[in-house]
Amino acid sequence: MVLREDMLGGTSRRRQAGDAPVRRDGPVTYSYISADNHMDLAWYPKDIIQSRISKKYRAAAPKVVEAEGGTSWEWEGAVHAFAADGRDWAKRVRRFDPIEVPEGRLPTTDPEILLDHMDIGGMYAGVFYGNTRKWTFKDKEMEKEVYRVFNDWAMEQCAYAPDRIVALPWLHAAFPETCVDELHRVVKMGARAVELSPHDAGEPVWSPVWDRLWAAAEETGTVICSHIGDAAGTPYPPNEYGESLAHFSQVPFNPMGKQIAQYVFSGMFERHPSLHVSIGECRIGWLPFLFQWMDRCYADRLPDTKTPLHEKPSHYINHNMSFTFEEDYIGAKMLSDPEFMIRECTVWGSDYPHEQGQTWPDAEPAMQRMFGGMDPALRHEIVWGRSQRIFRIEGPDAGR
Repeated sequence: MVLREDMLGGTSRRRQAGDAPVRRDGPVTYSYISADNHMDLAWYPKDIIQSRISKKYRAAAPKVVEAEGGTSWEWEGAVHAFAADGRDWAKRVRRFDPIEVPEGRLPTTDPEILLDHMDIGGMYAGVFYGNTRKWTFKDKEMEKEVYRVFNDWAMEQCAYAPDRIVALPWLHAAFPETCVDELHRVVKMGARAVELSPHDAGEPVWSPVWDRLWAAAEETGTVICSHIGDAAGTPYPPNEYGESLAHFSQVPFNPMGKQIAQYVFSGMFERHPSLHVSIGECRIGWLPFLFQWMDRCYADRLPDTKTPLHEKPSHYINHNMSFTFEEDYIGAKMLSDPEFMIRECTVWGSDYPHEQGQTWPDAEPAMQRMFGGMDPALRHEIVWGRSQRIFRIEGPDAGR
C-alpha cells in the first residue's frame, strides 16, 4: 500500500500490486452513485468501430494493430494510442492489481466485469465518459460516422444494465447541425444523458445555434454532460521545464471556468428551466469564488443586451447544474456551509478506473476524510440522492 500525504490531515490509499486481495464474497452493500467514471480507449474492444462502420470507411477507420510499440489503435494510417485487446493484454491489465481479471476480458468496457468492479467499490450506478471526445480525423465525414457507431456501442453498454450503467453517447459539438437529430436517435435507444464538449464546439456555447439542442434536451429530459480536458487532438505538453505539471495543475478550471460562466450567462437555463448540465471531474474547491464572482458581475455590470438574466447566476447554478469531484478535501470542508455556494450543486464521482481520485476499489478512507462529521443527510445527497434524481436511476431493490 502506498499512502499519499497532504496538509489536510491524513493520507489516502493508492492501489498497487502486493495489496491484500479484494473480497468478493458475501452480499454487496451499495453506498455510492458515481457521476463520473470512464470507459478508456485502451479497453475498447478491437472491433468496436470495425464491426459497425460502413464498408467504404473500414480501411481508414480505427482498428487495433500489433505495431512496433505494441498493441495499438491505428486510424488513417497512423498509430494514435495503446490498446489492451491484443498481445499487450497481460501488460495492461496489471494496473488493476490486486484485483484479478479473467484472461482476455476488458475491464471498464466488458459489462459483466464492469458491474463486478462497481460491486467491489460499493457503487450501485455510474455515469461513464468515453474517449471518443479525443479522436480527430482528416476525413470529417468518416469522423461523423465513427462517432455515430460509437454511440451505437455505448447504448449497447447501457442496455446490459440500464439502471446501473449510464454510458454517455457523444454529440459531436464540432458539427452543431448533427446534434439535435443524434440526440433524438440515442434517446429512442434509451439514453438519459449525452456528452457534449464545449472544447470542441463548432460554435461557442452561448451561440443561438445551440438553442434547438437545449430545447430538445429539455423536452426529452436528457442531461448534457461536459468533461474537463483539452480540445480533441491537443497533444499533452512534454514533462520538461514544468510544462506538464503546470498544465495538469490548472486543468480543472481552465477553460472550464469560462465555459461554466458562458452556460449561465447565455440565458440557456432561463429559456429552458428544466435543462440540466453536469460538469465532470472539475472538482469543487475552486468553484465558490467563481460563483461569487459571477454573482458580483451580475450585480455590478450593465445587463446583457441580448440575454439579460432575471435571477442571479447562482440561482441557475443551483437549479440547473451539477459538478463532480472525487477526492477534494478543500472543497469538502466548504460543503456544509451554504455561504460557499456549492452545497446544492455538487455530486460525487469515483473517476473509476483512474487512480488520481484514489476512490476505487475502496472509497471509504477518502470518504471518511471528506465527510467525517457531516450531516448524514447531506452526505447521502452528495454521494447518492442528487445523482439518482438527475440521471433518473431507480436504485437497488429494497432487499439489497
